Amino acid sequence: MEKENYTATIDVAQSAKEVFNAICNVTHWWSKDFQGNSNKQDDEFVINHPGQHYSKQKLVEVIPDKKIVWLITESELNWLKGNTEEWTNTRMIFEIDSSDNKTTLHFTHDGLIPEKECYAMCAKGWDIVIKDWLLHRITFGEPSDGMSKAAEIRNKSLENNAKNYHRTIAVNASPQDAMKKICQIDRWWKHDVAGSTEKINDTFCVPFGDLNGENSFVDFVVSEFVADKKIVWKVTDCNLPWFKDKKEWNNTEVVFEIASEKDKTKIDFTHIGLVPGIECYDACEKGWDGHVTKSLLSFMNEGMGNPQ
Repeated sequence: MEKENYTATIDVAQSAKEVFNAICNVTHWWSKDFQGNSNKQDDEFVINHPGQHYSKQKLVEVIPDKKIVWLITESELNWLKGNTEEWTNTRMIFEIDSSDNKTTLHFTHDGLIPEKECYAMCAKGWDIVIKDWLLHRITFGEPSDGMSKAAEIRNKSLENNAKNYHRTIAVNASPQDAMKKICQIDRWWKHDVAGSTEKINDTFCVPFGDLNGENSFVDFVVSEFVADKKIVWKVTDCNLPWFKDKKEWNNTEVVFEIASEKDKTKIDFTHIGLVPGIECYDACEKGWDGHVTKSLLSFMNEGMGNPQ
């Protein structure tokens, strides 16, 4: 059975040459977060939406006014729970045909099939990008307002992310060992943690003792687990009685992103939702500084942390 690749078709009154030129002008219909060239065979370009989407495309076939093929040589779709490189080695194919006073553009993302985790979201995305933004660029010769609004939303998201508590440490451990040690919470954060952190949907509780007879704790679920690359803990419940809002951590996420960097491993730690202005920020910032940049770092490099 033939693969069910994503496809989209649009008909326009413009010539095949105008359609071809519009496709090559990537910043006018896909994204302005663009680096490189996209005009002739062997050109390469990158689309990068930090923290969301990265892809590197190479023009492997170019027939002027008839066909363009991009091979995706690198990709990182950070929002996927499984293989974040699902786009790698897929192809984007643009085929142009003129007949009956119209030009038809047939787009295929070869390799984007329903079995892939990213398919549903990417299909919706391509529906917008091809059938709206590219169609608008071909028809009117300028970028769509929808493309500009999407960029504004991405930029706002980046601004918000920049406010989340974030620290980076470099450790003398392989990505595999780093992931393993992060999961050993009792060795660097809390010695009396209960539960497991080793796979997706695992749950665990970090207790903080009693305050005037009231139990304090944070409950987590492992909401994302990409072996040796990323782990996310989502707060499902908490009770922090020393703050007015005892539930301030609820629905926040603790994120560890792991990457090799020269002879070390880099760990980016982000507590999404822990932002300046909320009641617990100052105390929690100080706490995470101790747990992550001191205790976890020591556990990684020297084999001994300082858990509470």
